[in-house]
Amino acid sequence: MKVDKDHVELWWISLILRIAMASLFFVAALSKFMMGLEGISGYILAAFKDTFLPSWMLAPYSYILPFAEALIPVWLLTGYKLRTGWIFTAFVLVTLAFGLAVSKQSAADVYIYLLVACLGIYLSRYDGCVLGGKKK
Repeated sequence: MKVDKDHVELWWISLILRIAMASLFFVAALSKFMMGLEGISGYILAAFKDTFLPSWMLAPYSYILPFAEALIPVWLLTGYKLRTGWIFTAFVLVTLAFGLAVSKQSAADVYIYLLVACLGIYLSRYDGCVLGGKKK
């Protein structure tokens, strides 16, 4: 663990954001796996049946989403290629916000999480608590 003495506050903020976002996605993934992959897929397909998004595109997404949400906590907590992990997190959040907007649901909270992910991308340069030594 390497802490830049000039930016110790930013190091702590980065670590706290990582833990907070990891806990959020851990719970999201756990709830999806508890529903079962078939259950979550059926739920997503039903939620988007009256939208312009085709089911051939939604079905693979509905099966991939729980695994992506399970990968994010591991990635953020280990700190391995942290900036890339935050970019992946932001990408998943953009897809979720898009889906909510298409289904005419509020995506305001997702945009707040997206802002947190953007802050994580910025702060990752100050984070010294990473797996595998040198951070990138």
